[in-house]
Amino acid sequence: ELDSYRCRHGLGYTVIEGAKNGIEAKQEMFVPLGDACEVIRLTLHNAGAEPRALQLFSYVEFCLWDAVDDGSNFQRNFSIGEVELEPDAIYHKTEYRERRNHYAVFWANRPYDGFDTARDAFIGLYGAPSLPEAVQNGRCTNSVAPGWAPVGAMQFHMALRPGESRELFFGLGYVENPEDEKFSA
Repeated sequence: ELDSYRCRHGLGYTVIEGAKNGIEAKQEMFVPLGDACEVIRLTLHNAGAEPRALQLFSYVEFCLWDAVDDGSNFQRNFSIGEVELEPDAIYHKTEYRERRNHYAVFWANRPYDGFDTARDAFIGLYGAPSLPEAVQNGRCTNSVAPGWAPVGAMQFHMALRPGESRELFFGLGYVENPEDEKFSA
């Protein structure tokens, strides 16, 4: 149980706030007008009197332009999934990049400390996104999906002094540009 929780929606944005044991979290999400991405700003605040060390996990299941087709086309998502890694980004290429020269990207404004791109490695073979195996174990396994349900999961080590706040930004979107091979933020 959380000590407090609040969720509110406005025109084009959502803010989710919660607190537990002196740690306050605020997640703000919006889609910028004219951009093919979702921006997430996560703010963590240590309201307690002691320093705190946290493990933060982020997770996305890539939906590439047609959710119904992506969720049911096992050839595309379970057989030929492909990812590419950068220190601060995970690219989901699958067959879209080869045929249509566009791909999804999950980016953070700082390098991650661990990652997983194989769904079973992060969630667990019979697990669920509500309590992933990597979170239960306290670490990602740095799995690289060889096909078979690629996802984007990042782990960050966060240290907060009493009264300190820190922000982390994520850019989730897709890139479509025949001249560009990488997303630049």
